[in-house]
Amino acid sequence: MRARQLAAALACCYLTVAGCSPGTVVRCALTDLLTTEPGPQPADTRTVAAAAETAPVPDPCDAADDVAVWVNESDPEASLIVATNKLRGLLVYGLDGAVVSTNDVGRVNNVDLRDGVNVGGEEAIVVAATNRTTATIDVLALDPDSGDLTPLLDVPISPDFDEDPYGLCLYRSGAGGDLYVFANDQGGAVEQWRLDSKGAGMTGTRVRSWAVGSQTEGCVADDAVGWLFIGEEEVGIWRYGAEPDAPTERVAVDRVGLGGPEGGRLASHVEGLSIYAPPGRGPGEGFLVASSQGNHTYVVYDRAPPHAYRGTFRVGGAGAVDGAEDTDGLQVVSAPLGPRYPMGLLVVQDGINLAPDAEEANQNFKLVSWQDVLDALDLAPSAGQEPE
Repeated sequence: MRARQLAAALACCYLTVAGCSPGTVVRCALTDLLTTEPGPQPADTRTVAAAAETAPVPDPCDAADDVAVWVNESDPEASLIVATNKLRGLLVYGLDGAVVSTNDVGRVNNVDLRDGVNVGGEEAIVVAATNRTTATIDVLALDPDSGDLTPLLDVPISPDFDEDPYGLCLYRSGAGGDLYVFANDQGGAVEQWRLDSKGAGMTGTRVRSWAVGSQTEGCVADDAVGWLFIGEEEVGIWRYGAEPDAPTERVAVDRVGLGGPEGGRLASHVEGLSIYAPPGRGPGEGFLVASSQGNHTYVVYDRAPPHAYRGTFRVGGAGAVDGAEDTDGLQVVSAPLGPRYPMGLLVVQDGINLAPDAEEANQNFKLVSWQDVLDALDLAPSAGQEPE
């Protein structure tokens, strides 16, 4: 019996004895059996230690997934992390990793947010998420003081997908200022919806749809230049135009096949994507970050074309905080968030979370100083941006 199969069998027995439901037992066993051993990491891989971690999600096995960070400009250390538990809903954490609020709305998979959005004549922090329980795109307002999430839609947004809505990201147009949400399903279908203020809430209008080709999830929009990056999980990263009237022709950024004849930098699956946009700088500055789930690493590219490769790193442990492996979603923000994160913050989902006693625990999210990433990869800060 292979080690992974043995671990799955033992986990199944433990959960049964612990009183878990049959559904949970089956799901945990399947998660273990379907998780492959990590592929090789490139020779230039560097290790960056996690600075902190969140409290684990309350459900076992593959539960935590995606993350979005709201930057509190007036009090950066009071910034909030909105994360998904794809078995029950959304969690909001503080930068200390403690749970601020929960919102049990269903099997929420991916999440993104934008602040300063006009809703009913007031500025709001708008959070969007794919909900597989209701087969909808949820749109909510985040209260910056309490961390509470309040629904904003008057009518549910129901994508015309053959499968459940899966990946998601928001885009605020630099051309017209409109707010859009992109959602995709596991078959590779993508839809773009415009979000408009209506009364004290919002409404959604579908403006575009197309097919990527195969399973997708991770995506990120670069608001400043009108680009959409999508990860086709077993193929690579594509760049599309993000405006609703943009053609669906695409540009390849990178591909899977690390160590193979094609020479890609990624190990399948391609998962979370995020943009590091230095404050006060133009779109020629910054980086695109991708989760290379198949070998437990993160790959960094130039934000600007031709999106040159800048390095690969893994997240290791430090003290009582373990590292991160098998990452789904991630987000990086460039705003200084206090002395611990002087050049910004990277948050990554940890698919194999270990407690201080080295026993496997429920999944959580790791917090990483972007300054440490810059140092590890020998990347100079963008001109004009210096640590606080």
